[in-house]
Amino acid sequence: TSTTRTSTSTTTTRVTTAGPTTTASPFCSSGTATNNLVVFANYEGGALTINVDQNIPNIYIGVMAFKSMQITVTGTFAGNVRRVFVSGLNSGAAGCTGGPTTTSVTPSNLGTIIAYPSSVPVTSPANIGNSIMVCAASCSLAEWQGGCNTGDEVAGFFASQAMATGGFAQSALSLYLYQTMYNCWSPTTFSLSGG
Repeated sequence: TSTTRTSTSTTTTRVTTAGPTTTASPFCSSGTATNNLVVFANYEGGALTINVDQNIPNIYIGVMAFKSMQITVTGTFAGNVRRVFVSGLNSGAAGCTGGPTTTSVTPSNLGTIIAYPSSVPVTSPANIGNSIMVCAASCSLAEWQGGCNTGDEVAGFFASQAMATGGFAQSALSLYLYQTMYNCWSPTTFSLSGG
């Protein structure tokens, strides 16, 4: 079962079964998936704390924003996080008042920062997102994103990073949740159980 909740500025898609039913990206379609990819994206960046309060083995987290971000991983099961991939502008631009001007991940041993512009080109089935990893502000797969990337590009990009780092086959990695908004995380705490 897949559920989507929409508020004024935030869209979250959470896959809640062992095999996702969404087909936004090819890696979402495997029935043997372990649902261990978590993706957060926005345009404005900011301070995001991810509370890993669900016992999900081998979690990979992808975070993307055009502006600088501070990512902090906490929670009872934070030790299950294998890697946090961050893609976006690496320094100099705060998206919100008092927000970070450099990008960082805490604890730092989890972070891999992929600075904008990413050298990894991406494609969308509809060919409507940016050709490099820049930002995301909606879950739409079929609409021009104003220079940002589509949801399937973002999730697919982070899945490819996790597969390359963790040595996973596509069937061993699947989307657990994808959360996106335009506005900054100012600061924002997101618990995996609240997805």
